[in-house]
Amino acid sequence: HTQKRGLDPTLAKGLAVYLNSSLVDLYFRQFSGHTQVNATDLRTLHYPDVDSLIRLGKQVNGSFPSQKEIDAFIEREISQVIPHSQSDSNPMTIQQKIEDALTILDELGMPRGQRNERSALTLLALLGLTPELAWEGASAPLIGITPIMDFVKEHYARTYAPNTRETFRRQTMHQFVDAGLVVMNPDQPDRAVNSPKWVYQIEQQALELFRTFGTEEWETNLEIYFSNRRTLAETYAKQREMLRIPLVFGETSELYLTPGNHSQLIQAVIEEFGPRFAPGAEVLYLGDTGAKLGHFEEAIFQELGLAFDSHGKFPDVVLYHRDEHWLFLIEAVTSHGPIDAKRHTELANLFSDTTAGLIYVTAFPNYQTMGKYFNQISWETEVWVAEMPTHLIHYDGKRFLGPYNR
Repeated sequence: HTQKRGLDPTLAKGLAVYLNSSLVDLYFRQFSGHTQVNATDLRTLHYPDVDSLIRLGKQVNGSFPSQKEIDAFIEREISQVIPHSQSDSNPMTIQQKIEDALTILDELGMPRGQRNERSALTLLALLGLTPELAWEGASAPLIGITPIMDFVKEHYARTYAPNTRETFRRQTMHQFVDAGLVVMNPDQPDRAVNSPKWVYQIEQQALELFRTFGTEEWETNLEIYFSNRRTLAETYAKQREMLRIPLVFGETSELYLTPGNHSQLIQAVIEEFGPRFAPGAEVLYLGDTGAKLGHFEEAIFQELGLAFDSHGKFPDVVLYHRDEHWLFLIEAVTSHGPIDAKRHTELANLFSDTTAGLIYVTAFPNYQTMGKYFNQISWETEVWVAEMPTHLIHYDGKRFLGPYNR
């Protein structure tokens, strides 16, 4: 201690405030990788000057302040010693906003996989909330995945590699949509699945709820939101249902599938996958419906430069999207294998005479079945799981839901 005497009580309080702040905690977490602090760590730590510590100590009256109060003291001190233009993005403000978003995700009951910093930052970007903005200032911009990542980098100093876009999409945004927090393409609901203009927007009632975070109304509004949540989910489910475009079966009006899990999955491909990911496509071939050939549009096959080979092992379903000039080659997997590298080559050879783009899709009834074949699935293919019909899993390749043969 200075002059070998005990610290001034006010200075000691200020030092205690600083050492117990989230700022110091964040420092050790990021630069030391732990929160176990020893004497050496404390000696090498950078400290505010004596005047700053005394100002912090003077704010302590009576009992020791709470964590929130401590961080508020630090925030005020930083704003006094750093120019305003720089203090807007100080780490305390950033971390507090992220913590707030994590609290919201937790109180909304989001799964553990979505209670993380990536999801918290995504929520903040969807609300247009920079670190210095109060929650009441939340907005609802139309925003895509890449702009979300740009927002996070600019305002929260978190940089994600470009190849993590699909992680944002599949492991955060899809769950936000399913929870009814986010709406897809409200400006153009029929936008193509692979459109670069695909956008998301926070749902209006969720926006109104988030604007009250940190106020006395939050708990009451959260209860009201939960009471309406199922109704909201059903409403958006119906809207998505209306946007599905049925597939075209030519002159065939009815098809009878033989009982069994495989036939049920084929039915799901026709009723759920097709209208969402190949809207308005024509069903050219449907196999395994009690007979080897359940449905076959021979004229269109010939139009595409193809001939039906009764000895060829056709996929379970073939769809033709005339506008895109794409053929969807779909294997429905319940007990036999997916489109692996060998099957990919077989199908490519079987359909080599057509100029149409080829899209390879493996359909599974559920994730449990998919897990059995996970390491067999070929690259440059798509995977669809019937129990989560609104989403598609892309296996590498340079494009999402598009052909590779042209």
